[in-house]
Amino acid sequence: MVAEVSDFIEITDTDPNTNKQEEITIGDDRLVWERRFNTPSRKSNRTAFLIFNIRGLTDTESEVKVKINNETIGTITPYPGLSEASKQQIKKHWYTQMIGIPGKVLKDGENEIQIEAVGFPGANNSNKFDDFVIKNVICFFHQNA
Repeated sequence: MVAEVSDFIEITDTDPNTNKQEEITIGDDRLVWERRFNTPSRKSNRTAFLIFNIRGLTDTESEVKVKINNETIGTITPYPGLSEASKQQIKKHWYTQMIGIPGKVLKDGENEIQIEAVGFPGANNSNKFDDFVIKNVICFFHQNA
């Protein structure tokens, strides 16, 4: 049996004074969130994965595209069809979602993640996108031993 070596990189920042994770709002004020991150000694033939917390995304019926190095690797699932009371309740809580990253997409070295805003039914000129918040964005990957 051969041992596998793995590592992870926190893509979002942690405030050194409060030790709280950065919270990123994506929507009307930020249409796309992009961040560079490094995966040193990446084993390219192995699947990696992103794990993150999300809050909101209750008005849209569309999934949010998540890209690594300009390739769509998956989507963030919204919470459509909720009553107004349920929407308000869900907006208060964080949920965890995960996306697999094909081995050919994640580079050995510098990478970039992009997460795009999505519209929603009933959008208007002053509120075009379903705002949502992400935090604790972490990429787990295999390394060469």
